[in-house]
Amino acid sequence: MIQRISDYTYSSVANYLHQGFIGGFVWGHAEAGPRALGNRSILADARSIQNKDRINGYIKNRMAFQPLAPVCLEEDFDRFFERPPCDISLEYMLFAVKCKEEVMTKLPAILHADHTARVQVVNQKRNPNLHVLLTEFKKYSGVGVLINTSFNGKGEPIVNTIEQAYNTYRKLDLDFLIIDKFLISNKL
Repeated sequence: MIQRISDYTYSSVANYLHQGFIGGFVWGHAEAGPRALGNRSILADARSIQNKDRINGYIKNRMAFQPLAPVCLEEDFDRFFERPPCDISLEYMLFAVKCKEEVMTKLPAILHADHTARVQVVNQKRNPNLHVLLTEFKKYSGVGVLINTSFNGKGEPIVNTIEQAYNTYRKLDLDFLIIDKFLISNKL
């Protein structure tokens, strides 16, 4: 299968996500910790329950009821989520927060059964690549929120190297792969 390698713009990638494509993202160094925070992530449109079903069932081989986490622009947080009663950092996807009513209708792919979500909040300073992508996605969709799940297959560690990322992209049959400044795909 021939893979096309090309440059990309954040706008074009946001448009692919808006069209329902699902991509693997490898930017810079891998994060340390229990969560993928954008540098080693699979990202998809959170407005589509079909994306949740495809990621859980076909891509990650997980149970259908397992929730997927959202990544959200800092400036959109109050639109979709309730602030926790204590001052905690929401940049590491470690705490579930209550979702507002709009999430149930506009972002069903990230909603837990108890109407919470384990949200990651990003701004320009903390994650410039992800912030720009979310900003561009919002221009297409009206929401600065995407599904963010770890870039790995079932039972495997999160990808670290470019070789691991490419092999996992092919194994999981993702629609495209972003590695720093390059886009790889045979589907776009």
